[in-house]
Amino acid sequence: MPNTIPSSNPSFVLLLGKIQKVIPQIMFIWILITYAITSVISIYFIPLPLWITIPIALIIQGSRFLVVFMNFLANPTIFKSDIPSKIALFATILALVELLLTLINRTATITENASIGLFFGHIILFGYFLEVHFIKMGEIVLTHPIIPEVEVKKNGLNQ
Repeated sequence: MPNTIPSSNPSFVLLLGKIQKVIPQIMFIWILITYAITSVISIYFIPLPLWITIPIALIIQGSRFLVVFMNFLANPTIFKSDIPSKIALFATILALVELLLTLINRTATITENASIGLFFGHIILFGYFLEVHFIKMGEIVLTHPIIPEVEVKKNGLNQ
């Protein structure tokens, strides 16, 4: 049986090409999902009436979204700011502290609280890692625009 390397397998190359095209959308959707989960955690665990926690949780996560992605939404230029990454880190730390304080106040067993903390904590942390990676990749795209494949072929830039 011949030993094939992945790049020589056309099916593998085609699959990787498709994955590369959709990864930014998938990352962005997952970031939004982690925002929603963080909101739900706040709404569920904070001992305030729902009419208070629902709008506040949505405002906090909506504000986080706007601040973290402001370079892409309002300033799609070469200028880069480190503020979005710092805001993402600060918001993540606050969400983790909020989760920790909520778990301390629960009357469940230590094992149950640890499981809940680890489960939601890793969702919050992975959301942060996705945010930071998305910001860095966005900065690369903003500073080094990608020439569409059609442009390359039309202008003969691939020679």
